[in-house]
Amino acid sequence: MLYLFYKRNAMEKSIFSKLFPGNLKFWEKNQKVVGIDIGSSSVKVVQLRREKERAILETYGELATGPYVKRQIGQVVQLPEEVVVNMLKDLFKEASVTATSAAVSIPVKNTFIAVIDLPLVSEKEMDEMVRLEARKYVPVPIKEVEINWQIIGRSEEKADGQKNEKLQLAEILLVVIHKEVIQKYRGVVEKLGLKMKLIEAEVFSAWRSVIFRPVAPVIVIDMGASSAKMSIVDAGVLRSTYTIDKGSQMITDSISKSLNISFERAEELKREVGLSTRPEYKELASVMESNLNFIFSEAREFMLAYRKKNNKSVSQVFLTGGGAILNGVVDLAVKSLGVETLRADSFAKMDYPAFLQETLKKIGPSFSTASGLALKSLNHA
Repeated sequence: MLYLFYKRNAMEKSIFSKLFPGNLKFWEKNQKVVGIDIGSSSVKVVQLRREKERAILETYGELATGPYVKRQIGQVVQLPEEVVVNMLKDLFKEASVTATSAAVSIPVKNTFIAVIDLPLVSEKEMDEMVRLEARKYVPVPIKEVEINWQIIGRSEEKADGQKNEKLQLAEILLVVIHKEVIQKYRGVVEKLGLKMKLIEAEVFSAWRSVIFRPVAPVIVIDMGASSAKMSIVDAGVLRSTYTIDKGSQMITDSISKSLNISFERAEELKREVGLSTRPEYKELASVMESNLNFIFSEAREFMLAYRKKNNKSVSQVFLTGGGAILNGVVDLAVKSLGVETLRADSFAKMDYPAFLQETLKKIGPSFSTASGLALKSLNHA
């Protein structure tokens, strides 16, 4: 079931342009890429084209996964690979996706991400140390996983038994993904007849499209159907992550039980009414607020822990994911977190026709991962 798509007309010309921060490398003229976000309740795609120093939005689309396995829109489902491929083929056809290269995200549940401190040594020695350290966190043989790491900071600590000497430490961002998971997503892309341009953990894709290199730390709360993923980014670097297994479906389930209505009707009220202040929706708003406050209370504790460890406070909150679209959610977040909160605009770094601006701002939070994937591919082609 297709419920959202757009195809850029070949005759349309962008009215304005936005320059990306930093020095970017771009593909040759007219090369395209499609970012693919295979979520637990929907599949989303964003196709971009490089034109000089601009990323041109050519098409986007979204399909609910539920109807493909006889479930409701909004329900969390696990799809067999062949169903995912068929869904994407349907979506590509309806949204007129023409790119031959793809970028795909791997769900946070299939990744391990941590920041660890290790002695500062040569790159070769560091790689060996990281792999040894990873054994403490990964419950499978190291040969079965893909390990990526990056030095994101440096610090000092007093050397044991030495009065005046200090030990140089490196802060390492460690990312571990099982090779079987990577191969699964490669298989999907191959069956679509596409070339794999990029595959990465969704936590990176989700914030790339919405953050413009702030100096102070910010938190991105990705409110998905099955979980809420939280990332603190400081100076363009991921510093900490946290996930809770509570998402938008939890809200729908609570509405269904509390109001004694079907899941389908509960999902409709959640999407169409949200946190309304109208008297007739008082009970609906109360149920939604209770569930959302649980997510925001977890986010608040996460922010406080980061401030305690790093002596830095989060300055801004970005809400992404389908849950971020709900009416009234931004105001509730401000009230709960006490920090400026914005609904993510994941199309802000792209050029698109002016008549789409209102629509894209509204749906932007849902497309943050797919957009981030496509932007990354243009950047690192």
